[in-house]
Amino acid sequence: MDASTTLPTMAGLVIAAGVGCRMLAAVAVATLPAFPGVTIRTRFAVAVALAAAVLPAAVTSHSVAIGPWPLVVAGEAIVGGVIGMAIALVVAASGWAGTVLGSVSGLSWADDFDPGSGEASAGIGRLAWWVGVAAFLAAGGQFVIVTGLLDSFAMLPVGTVLNGDGGFDRLLPVVTAAPALALRIALTLALPAITAVVAFHLASTICLRAVPFSPGAGLLQGLAAVVLLVALWSGLDAWVGTSSLLMREALQHVFK
Repeated sequence: MDASTTLPTMAGLVIAAGVGCRMLAAVAVATLPAFPGVTIRTRFAVAVALAAAVLPAAVTSHSVAIGPWPLVVAGEAIVGGVIGMAIALVVAASGWAGTVLGSVSGLSWADDFDPGSGEASAGIGRLAWWVGVAAFLAAGGQFVIVTGLLDSFAMLPVGTVLNGDGGFDRLLPVVTAAPALALRIALTLALPAITAVVAFHLASTICLRAVPFSPGAGLLQGLAAVVLLVALWSGLDAWVGTSSLLMREALQHVFK
């Protein structure tokens, strides 16, 4: 076998290793906080399927000089981890909104220990997360994620992060935009219900100052919880539709 045949073959193997490493890191980071019960074998199978789908196009359209394979693998692990972090933050935004609502209203449903994540979490936060994720998946959000992962090789070809071609400059917006977009989604979802709870507290404070009345222990907190539940129930359609739309828009912005 001559050098002209060996060189493309070795470059193709390095590109294949980089594609697999990026997909494995992205799937592992994106699904670990979101779906802690998913087995490692399932995550690996999803990463292999995505890598197999994008590998032919990544090899044939690759025009960037390939460096040493350890640098390529390390760089692709960084890219995959950053993309997975962005996906995890955006998908978890609805859970953040539920946690904020529970903290404001006092309706945290007693923080329960979650063996899957190894930490305590509020019940209303988990409920809001499941509602948001269900709406996102029902609206086809998983196709946005898969398309974004596949298109990431056009935005950042294999081997561009650690070879000095400005890969970090193109990766930096993903790192900075994802947390801001996730926080924006959480506040957008939680703000109407928070406004209702705060308005109730202000109204009850004015009434208690004007009318001589001493509420029993926990009465106002219980009424605030009822107000929150009514606000969530009345705005459930908007919550579900808004959460899925905002998450889709945020992921499309991240993957640009």
